[in-house]
Amino acid sequence: MQAATQAIYPSVQIISLPLLTIVPKNDSELLTKLRNALQQATLIIFVSPNAIECTMRAIDDSNSSWDQLLAAKARIGVVGQSSQEALIRHGVDQKSILVPAQDESDSDGLWKVLHATIHDWSTESVLIIKGEGGRETLMERLGTVGATVELVSIYSRIPLDPASPLWQSYAETQPQHTLWTLTSSEAVRHLGERCNALNRNPKIMIENSHALCSHSNIANAARQIGFTNILVCEPRDESISRSAAVWLTEQVRRSPSPAGDDR
Repeated sequence: MQAATQAIYPSVQIISLPLLTIVPKNDSELLTKLRNALQQATLIIFVSPNAIECTMRAIDDSNSSWDQLLAAKARIGVVGQSSQEALIRHGVDQKSILVPAQDESDSDGLWKVLHATIHDWSTESVLIIKGEGGRETLMERLGTVGATVELVSIYSRIPLDPASPLWQSYAETQPQHTLWTLTSSEAVRHLGERCNALNRNPKIMIENSHALCSHSNIANAARQIGFTNILVCEPRDESISRSAAVWLTEQVRRSPSPAGDDR
């Protein structure tokens, strides 16, 4: 996206501000727990593409394979299309994947699919593979229907260090010409906290900027920290790129001056 955009609009500055860094876990105790849990689970739920990638890496690190560890006829649940695509890239049979409709890509949407598919939860051993924290609602629902639930936290989320010089790039932007691409509610909350710590007026900085969010839940989080100019797109790279390009084209159309920062 960056190379293509700057080829068309050379004055546009694209800044990478990694609000959260995904750090996989691969200690021996975790790998043993993961292997045992995969072998026993009848339903495996991945909360994100990151959970899938970190799991597959952990399996490789343990000198095992997905097919060797997976229980016979085990089903897999994911909260969105991006996770389904990640599994398929790793060779997982699409028929074994339970995924909600594209406009219901969240825990509630997955629960609808699970509730309609599985009728006797007392025989289900559910493994939820996730990062640290999150997905409490889904865990609670599984508990109320009598399923046996085990959690494995396969990665950590590390917020961008407050002392990082990257924050200075944010402080120097022109809000009215800035588009934030936001793909994580937790990252949005971290952004809100950091805005309040910077010297510039955080309310004006955020209110005058634009936010491109890859899910309605992320849009809600953006609204809570002060964004008012919010666009929502599908949680796919091509959708994010396309929506950002549309926004940029509109900015250029409105003003012959450089569109400023697209992030």
